[in-house]
Amino acid sequence: MKRLVVVLLAAGGLAWWWRSRSSGNADTWSTPTGSEPTPYEPPKLGGDVDPELLAILACPLDKQPVTRQGNYLVCGECQRHYPIRDGIPVMLIDEALTPEQAAAAPI
Repeated sequence: MKRLVVVLLAAGGLAWWWRSRSSGNADTWSTPTGSEPTPYEPPKLGGDVDPELLAILACPLDKQPVTRQGNYLVCGECQRHYPIRDGIPVMLIDEALTPEQAAAAPI
């Protein structure tokens, strides 16, 4: 008996879905028409970074202290420039600018 109820509910759901799909009202799970999705904005360089955080940050490549220069944190040893995006230091080696790239890019 329980199996029959489950099968009937599943068949009813399938019939409802098929009917709503074939009637052109298949877009019922999307966002309401009044709210348009906002376009993606990439994070902006710069922003305030907590001085206590700056005191403990180090270059992930050679573990040397970093100092702030404009919108970047610069390693004193390897001179890699780590970006600050919306106030968040991005301490990833792949995201850092090499000294050559930093010389070509505006700071």
